Amino acid sequence: MATASSTTQVSANEYLHRPSSVTASLATSLSSTLVDKSSYTERPSLKLSIPIIIPSCVSPNIFHVKLVLINSDVWSRYHISGCSNQTTLVSCMDNVKVAATVQWDHSSHRMVFRRKKIKRKAWLQLTGPQNESRMFTHGDAQFTWTQGWSSGHLIPANRPDLSVAQWHINPRTDELILEIFRESPVESDLLEAIVLSVVLLRSGRSLGDSQEDILLSNSGSLFRKKWVEMKWVGTDALKRKEEKKRDAGLEPDQPKKKK
Repeated sequence: MATASSTTQVSANEYLHRPSSVTASLATSLSSTLVDKSSYTERPSLKLSIPIIIPSCVSPNIFHVKLVLINSDVWSRYHISGCSNQTTLVSCMDNVKVAATVQWDHSSHRMVFRRKKIKRKAWLQLTGPQNESRMFTHGDAQFTWTQGWSSGHLIPANRPDLSVAQWHINPRTDELILEIFRESPVESDLLEAIVLSVVLLRSGRSLGDSQEDILLSNSGSLFRKKWVEMKWVGTDALKRKEEKKRDAGLEPDQPKKKK
């Protein structure tokens, strides 16, 4: 029996910004808290967009994707396809090739990236036990995703004052926008790693670190927020209801006896 699957094309668009002279003057005035400021909009950048992903009514692990046309760009394109137990990232930079394959149902939480098997949690490591930030290594350089509920910044270890890339969610469409800043030299291999890291971060699936990892990922997954809320309401809402009753000195609901 064939497994339902989906494919998304990650579109690349280059956005024009203010003249370089204006950008340069702004850059000189930026402080070390650059990533916390809105000035990043003045920086030349490349934007990749991942369309709306809606889970199937039959199975939440099988998702359908609305395709988006891709503009021709020097960075070319990527394809992301997936089904209930696998996600594949295909690079079309020079020759079409499978850049990464993630097996979600594998007990060892492994993936294949650039023809090498590696554990997901080993490639995209948590920076601390109480921290949701994750880092990956590219060559001799380390990069850390500092992220919140609906946005994140990629910070190189050797330039903690500079954001190399960022992602955010379009609140109107639930579309994920990944922006790579142009003044930072980002070769195709690094761009590939950045795209893969975002796919893992926003997959809503466990990377193998802890049992809570699924909930942490789902809090900002590519799936629509309505689905996440519906998924939690059966357990979390019931627990909150029982806790409120206990705080008020009332007895919790007892299960109904069958007649």
